[in-house]
Amino acid sequence: MNAITLLWEDWRAVIAAMRAHGLPYELEHADHVEQLLEQHAPDQPMVTLSLTDDGYLRSYTWARLRLGIPLPARER
Repeated sequence: MNAITLLWEDWRAVIAAMRAHGLPYELEHADHVEQLLEQHAPDQPMVTLSLTDDGYLRSYTWARLRLGIPLPARER
């Protein structure tokens, strides 16, 4: 499973970055990631979301470059 673990606040920053671009597909995926994040309490220090839950975030290269967030190296 491809998953990313970030601080809850970092996930909020990822969502904000997707919304800031204002492109329809980014807004749709921001809403989807937000729904996934809302399943976790804000007081949880770390939240792991599966990349398979949202195809938009599957691209490690895209996420690193566009959102500027550190992601674990891809397992091969």
